[in-house]
Amino acid sequence: MKRHPEKEVIKFRLAPHAETGQPMVEVWRDDIFVAGIYGHKEGVRLVSKYLDGVEHEPDYPPGVVLKLSEDVK
Repeated sequence: MKRHPEKEVIKFRLAPHAETGQPMVEVWRDDIFVAGIYGHKEGVRLVSKYLDGVEHEPDYPPGVVLKLSEDVK
C-alpha cells in the first residue's frame, strides 16, 4: 500500500528502552511504530525495519534525513 505524504502523520513519543530502561524516542507513522531513537556509546542510534536510505544535507548545521520506506504494514 503506497503512502501519501500529505496524509501521513508522524508522531514522537518518549518511552523507556525495552532492554536498558533508558529513555528513547518512538517514531510512529499514523498508528504504526516505525522506528526507535536512543543514545549509543558513539552517538545516537536509530533502529527500524523500514529504514530505506540516508540523505546527507551539507547545510549549516549539517544534518541527515533518515528515509523510511513508504510501505508500512
